[in-house]
Amino acid sequence: MRNLIIAAAAAAFLASGAAAIAAEQTEGTVISVNASNGTLTLQDGQTFTFANGTQLYGILPGQTVGVSHNGGQGLGAFNPKPAND
Repeated sequence: MRNLIIAAAAAAFLASGAAAIAAEQTEGTVISVNASNGTLTLQDGQTFTFANGTQLYGILPGQTVGVSHNGGQGLGAFNPKPAND
């Protein structure tokens, strides 16, 4: 029984890691952001939807941002060049 629990926990851990590895990162210039809807659109036309729109507070059109995503689903926004701040 103990081995079964350990095997199940290991499988869950590996599955969560695979999902994280599948996420991609994109950088671009923001053309529109709507924190209440959780949407962010980059200059190249890519639009991302964030489950938690509060991640977008403080992001303004014209800024360069990075987005960790899985397809069009936004997972997180980040500053791609933090040393320049």
